[in-house]
Amino acid sequence: MYIIIVGAGEVGYYLAQLLLEEEHDAVVIDKSAERCDKISRELDIVATQGDGTEPSVLEKGGVKECDAVVALTGQDETNMIISLLAKELGAKQVAARIGKVDYDEEVLKKLGIDIVIHPEAAAAGYIAELITKPEVLDLAFISRGSAEIMEIEITEKSKIAGKKVKEIEHPPGTAIVALFEGKNLLIPDAETLVKAGQKILILTKREVAEKVRKMI
Repeated sequence: MYIIIVGAGEVGYYLAQLLLEEEHDAVVIDKSAERCDKISRELDIVATQGDGTEPSVLEKGGVKECDAVVALTGQDETNMIISLLAKELGAKQVAARIGKVDYDEEVLKKLGIDIVIHPEAAAAGYIAELITKPEVLDLAFISRGSAEIMEIEITEKSKIAGKKVKEIEHPPGTAIVALFEGKNLLIPDAETLVKAGQKILILTKREVAEKVRKMI
């Protein structure tokens, strides 16, 4: 896949690193010449200095040909503008880092955002899981890219819809971290009921990720 990352902060840096390790093509855009130089030098990746809210900058990055644009600046509003422009310019898929969890989901979709990234909320959930269940995974797996956090929407046809967390069979090395119900983030316990319309966050080792998708 060919992916444009707008924002060369810590999240953008590690995303670029993971994508390169998995042999995807990626370019990075950032306003900071220093950040662009760092990520280009350390990862041997194309990094362009520019403002991702300017159509010409996204076009120079190849937005019309890319498979996805990921907006990872530190400002929600900036990421929304980037998402809207990217979709209008032809990006097939758009993901955006959104700090606030109480934006209306329909509004975000109208802005062209296909995937909403809530890194702080996700982090809170899996840190709680790691602290209370240290035998599941440790943070080293995440930092090495040996694990991933999956966000999956539960539909009426989902195999786990209507089940309690304790009734859900899942592979070893996998943990149900959190549930999103509307604007609310829920940290589940064994008795929590999983319902259609919710989004579920699952922390899993990469080698069993496909089994988890089939499970859902």
